[in-house]
Amino acid sequence: MLKILHLCDQNWVGSASTFVRYHNKLGNPSRLVTLSRCASDFEEDICLDLPLVKGSRFDMTVKKVINLLHRGASKTMEESGARVWQPRSGLETLLFNLRDTLWAPKIYSIIERHDLLDYDIYHLESGSGFFRDSRIIKKLHAIGKRIVCYYLGTDLRDRGVIPEIDELSDLNITTEFDHLSLHPDLRFSFLPFEFGAYAVREEENQKLRICHAPRSRLLKGSDRIIEVCKQMERKHGVELVLIEGKPHEEAIRIKATCDIAIDQIGDRGGTGYGVNSLETLSMGIPTLTSFTPEFDAFLTDHPFITVTASDLPERLEEVILNPELRKRKGAEGRRFVEQYHDPVKLVESIYAIYKELGWVDEDGNYIPKPRGHVSKDR
Repeated sequence: MLKILHLCDQNWVGSASTFVRYHNKLGNPSRLVTLSRCASDFEEDICLDLPLVKGSRFDMTVKKVINLLHRGASKTMEESGARVWQPRSGLETLLFNLRDTLWAPKIYSIIERHDLLDYDIYHLESGSGFFRDSRIIKKLHAIGKRIVCYYLGTDLRDRGVIPEIDELSDLNITTEFDHLSLHPDLRFSFLPFEFGAYAVREEENQKLRICHAPRSRLLKGSDRIIEVCKQMERKHGVELVLIEGKPHEEAIRIKATCDIAIDQIGDRGGTGYGVNSLETLSMGIPTLTSFTPEFDAFLTDHPFITVTASDLPERLEEVILNPELRKRKGAEGRRFVEQYHDPVKLVESIYAIYKELGWVDEDGNYIPKPRGHVSKDR
């Protein structure tokens, strides 16, 4: 048996709660700690409801002020092949120190109340801990706990690793293919997704509905997508359905009424696809997105209709005019999610890594590591 704690600032796409749910289903006690509630209303477990968390209005204001003062200077540097976060000035250091001081009483209270130092393995989503100064992670390391940094989203691209945590991590995992070029010591894993909760669409609308659900229009290339969809509305009588700022359950209900989905163009928001596409694929909705040539070569049997900013009109028109293509791609999409994103298979694949690294015995029981030891055979 293993005791596994997942920690993230917010349960952005629900993957952290999915991991916790399947750890528990497979007999390994697990909890999820989030620093703040997510606007998308994904499941919470132990939520600290801390102020000034990434994505808050105050956080965005502070970032704008700091960027203005530093004239957009990068807060990352290259070191040993990885992007490394560093404060750009004494002011930025002071702001993080003040935030950590503000947070400390509640964090220590929650740690004590829920006995959060009594787990075997700690999964740190985006490679960050309770505090920016990494004090709790240092303590966990000192008492012999194992640390896993689990990267998804934009943090590794935009921020880089937090050096103190990166040094102490025993295993680094990513769900983002392009991350493999940003850090020399990452293992790739597909994102776990509970496709069974999604019904496959059996019939199409007479007037085809095309959904696009950006969290960030800039990252998703939404301006171009909207422009092209408006062209198709005039030319073919289809309907663009923009899904923005909705609670997750409402967003899913809207997606379930659509016939075609467009995830993104370009690669500003990552390489290829994420939960947004997994939802539409699970519903059997043919999905268009951009792949880099490297990712296309890596994932050769994917079901996506790949597009670029320049060929989006032709590719989208082809899908609109071809019901057989839509039907085939919809069926391929559901099979793809079942094959590559099954939560049981993916959680068990991570257990296999634990076993490979000598963290568990043949019966799946945890093998403690010597205190103060860092596993560099990652």
